[in-house]
Amino acid sequence: MNRSSSNRALITGASAGIGKAFAEMFAKRGIDIVLVARRRERLEDLAAELRDRHGVDVIVWDGDLAKSETPELLFKALQDEGVTVDVLVNNAGFGVPGDLVDVEWNRHRNCLEVMTAAPVRLTHLFAPGMIERRKGSIINVASLSAVLPPHAGGTLYYPVKSFLLQFSLAMREELRPHGVKVSAVCPGFTETDFQLAAGGTVESVAFPKALWSKPEDVAEAAIQAVRANKPICIPGLVNKVIAVFFKLAPDAVGRWAVR
Repeated sequence: MNRSSSNRALITGASAGIGKAFAEMFAKRGIDIVLVARRRERLEDLAAELRDRHGVDVIVWDGDLAKSETPELLFKALQDEGVTVDVLVNNAGFGVPGDLVDVEWNRHRNCLEVMTAAPVRLTHLFAPGMIERRKGSIINVASLSAVLPPHAGGTLYYPVKSFLLQFSLAMREELRPHGVKVSAVCPGFTETDFQLAAGGTVESVAFPKALWSKPEDVAEAAIQAVRANKPICIPGLVNKVIAVFFKLAPDAVGRWAVR
């Protein structure tokens, strides 16, 4: 079956939160979708909703990005159906609270696989087609934590998100001559299932709920940013102020403030 489309976005971690919001924002624009996550039932429900509400074509693909073979299996499955991906959104992720040595290794390995290896591999697979067509966009969902000093209990999450931000900036320069845009979005606390999946964090308790972002606002800001070819998007005034503070503050002051 050929499901070629003039414009299609692939979104990982699409079953809830920011990933789901990306799907809704793209569908509103008439862009066809590939939904990727582990929870097929949720994906099917979202796909039906998007088809009914916006009349777009939606492909559901359930797979676990913690498994190293998943990105290539996804790429080959879409290739076999003649599907072209014009927008890649690397959104899937989760946090691992607790000290490094107190958490079983497989949890850490899965975190690294989902939030470092998978985005790089998916980019490696889908970017050549964008280069050939001389158009395309890649959005990597990093975090405000990517520009903040790390702390105990966030041992992997902060470095991983910093890696994703730096990877985005590097790929932006690599793909710029080929007409492909790359942006990193760095949201602060957002109203999603993320904290529940992570088991809660110290910051999520301390940060006032009134200042949390909505997933739709994060997705919309990211889409506008990549269309404007901006390298980094920090949604929300409060998050921008926090980022500027830590950029200007001496390192010792920044580490003290986070601690």
